[in-house]
Amino acid sequence: MNVIVTGKLKEEPEISALCRPIAETSPMPMAGVEGPSHIVCYVNPAFCLLTGKTKEELIGKVFSAAAQAGGECLSLLDRVYKTGKAEIHAGEESPGGHRFYWSYVMWPALAADGRRAGIIIQVTETTPFLLQSMGMNQALIKSSVHQHELTDEAERLNEELRRVNDDLKQFAFAASHDLQEPLRMITSYSQLLVKGYRGQLDGEPAVCVDFITKGAKHMRDLLADLLSYTEAGEDRDGADEPIDLNMVLERVTANLKTAIEESSAVVTGGDLPIVLGHGARFVQLFQNLIGNAIKYRSASPPQISVSAEQRKDEWCFAVSDNGIGIDEEYYQTIFGVFKRLHGHTVPGTGIGLAICQRVVARYGGRIWVESQVGRGTTFYFTLPMNGGTT
Repeated sequence: MNVIVTGKLKEEPEISALCRPIAETSPMPMAGVEGPSHIVCYVNPAFCLLTGKTKEELIGKVFSAAAQAGGECLSLLDRVYKTGKAEIHAGEESPGGHRFYWSYVMWPALAADGRRAGIIIQVTETTPFLLQSMGMNQALIKSSVHQHELTDEAERLNEELRRVNDDLKQFAFAASHDLQEPLRMITSYSQLLVKGYRGQLDGEPAVCVDFITKGAKHMRDLLADLLSYTEAGEDRDGADEPIDLNMVLERVTANLKTAIEESSAVVTGGDLPIVLGHGARFVQLFQNLIGNAIKYRSASPPQISVSAEQRKDEWCFAVSDNGIGIDEEYYQTIFGVFKRLHGHTVPGTGIGLAICQRVVARYGGRIWVESQVGRGTTFYFTLPMNGGTT
């Protein structure tokens, strides 16, 4: 039990003398009451500020008239007066239709001879805090409802996106397969035409047959790459498995052996990590990047470097070359489907980097390029570590 013991001051109510030493400069509103009717005998400046009344208006009044104390608070005052035990009360009052929230701490004040001289009350209006809390709760509820609506909308858009992607995959798959047969017929008949009229075709007819043959081959390559592009981001390869990228690099250099020898290219690789994924996808990724470094070479033999660096929670890979370089205005364009900067002067379909981007995105990474025209290019891509790389 919290008590204050002191002697009685002359010419001053006993409870006032008990309160003044500790309450006068306190920032917390405090009052002293005495008797079973709880007559206010002392208020500190903070209590006056809280109630908006002067000491003269408060002293001598019952406490229920001095502060907005409800029945429960007054019952506690009676209990403290009778039992001599401290009480804490947090209540809500609605005088005049306006809601207020109060917090009370009450404890008996004892005179030097042990008599209960009265009760000291510390009272605080908590309305602003509680109203702010209520406002925050309402805002959280609204936010939760809005978030739920956004989630529903996101799910709807994702479902629509999945449907569109499925339609695109089906179209690409059908187109790449259904168009193969007419292309084979065009190629076969053009070859028969060349064989049947061997030695007789010259001039314009020979040029036309050559265009037909090259056009059919180019279309065949486009369809094959389109199918590769649609499959690059799919999950139908089964569960991810540990892939040693050093072995992937060896396989890629074997696949590109002819191009490497013809261009006198030198391909070097650092110590590459083991990642979770599908070997065929990483072969696509590295083969397109290294193949491009060979195709877009300068007059000097290609010098191609493959390296990896650990950065926080991801691996950052770099495929660098000393080729012709790329102008900065095309840094984003080159990742588009069928985007080619050099027309037909360099062989290809313009879909290799789009495949690279899909493969990297499939495993949660990103890809970008840095280059200087005439000095070479570096393609960077990341793969998150999150337990999937070592």
